[in-house]
Amino acid sequence: MTAPRTDPQRDTELVVATRALLARPWRTVESDPDLLAIIRRHADALDAWFSTELTYRLVVTADTARLVKTGHVPTDRPLRTVSTSPRAFTSAEYTALALVLAATTSGPDRTSLRDLVNAVHSAAAEAGVVQDTDPASRRALVTALRWLIAQGMLRELDRGVASYEHDADADALLEVRQDRMALLPTAALMGAETADELVERAGERGSATTTVRRRLVEDPVVLAEDLEPARFAELRRRAADEARRIEARTGLVLEARAEGVAALDVDGGCSDTAFPGSGTVAHAALLLVSELIYQFRPAEDPEPIAWPSVREVLGELVGEYGRYWSKAAIGDPERFSLDVVGLLESMRLVVREASGAVRVLPAAARYVPAVTVAEGDEEDEQPTLL
Repeated sequence: MTAPRTDPQRDTELVVATRALLARPWRTVESDPDLLAIIRRHADALDAWFSTELTYRLVVTADTARLVKTGHVPTDRPLRTVSTSPRAFTSAEYTALALVLAATTSGPDRTSLRDLVNAVHSAAAEAGVVQDTDPASRRALVTALRWLIAQGMLRELDRGVASYEHDADADALLEVRQDRMALLPTAALMGAETADELVERAGERGSATTTVRRRLVEDPVVLAEDLEPARFAELRRRAADEARRIEARTGLVLEARAEGVAALDVDGGCSDTAFPGSGTVAHAALLLVSELIYQFRPAEDPEPIAWPSVREVLGELVGEYGRYWSKAAIGDPERFSLDVVGLLESMRLVVREASGAVRVLPAAARYVPAVTVAEGDEEDEQPTLL
């Protein structure tokens, strides 16, 4: 009697799908056909793991997968605009997005842009929200529509939405995927009357062990100060077991230290933001954290570094390496400083105090790069910063 044959690719495919959904919880057949096929093939096993280990819920349809994350609300996961240089949504753009979702509820599968704009204004009036047709309001609405188009919830059938930004009378024909629209809001959060209630409903769910496991999967670093002393002590005690469970399914490697636990994404496939990474802000952030460690010795003097001092260090870096960086990025020094420090904050390498001062966190000690400038071989070849 022979043993039943098993799928030799199953374990590998489960890891691939799990990592992909953690990094980007919304997947469609248009953008990820091969991945969606894997998710659909293993939908039951994936949903069981997410539900048991993280109390997340996986919804899979014929052409869409949506991982519904609740129980932990990271502060640095904004929606980002669809552009060559994505940025976080503004409050006006979030409002426009919510109004479009309200306006398309139980609406037709096809609509004109003009009818949609009218429906948005009706939804705004019903909600007591001021929604104008001035250029700023039109830009916010176009940003929300372009995001929905990129996610496959809307489709431009005739002409496009971009012209509405400059012309209030512009029109287009749109297809509305209401089935996908319905998957966007999280059911557990619906009905919240205030922002505080919304955050509270999204707050911690499940056992203490599950709560900590969610933090390990979603955040690059979990510090001792992030958890209650008893909960952190339990994490340290169970660190080896948690490391095996998480690594087996996500590929994340846990590294435990006295100050906290870091989840290392060795090949970057499980992270929505890579660090170190390419681009001006990422390069500057890596250099800045190195200089802050070198100049201010935070291990010896843990006091926060005054914001003017941080700006001064970054200004010196711009003076030395600015010719390799995007002029648009460094054109506004204050904005550039906030972007660079914001990236370091999202990686849990620094934290900016209410006073504006920057406190260097223990994990920052990992990033002390040696900078090499490679000059081009040819006279007209631009040098690169490695």
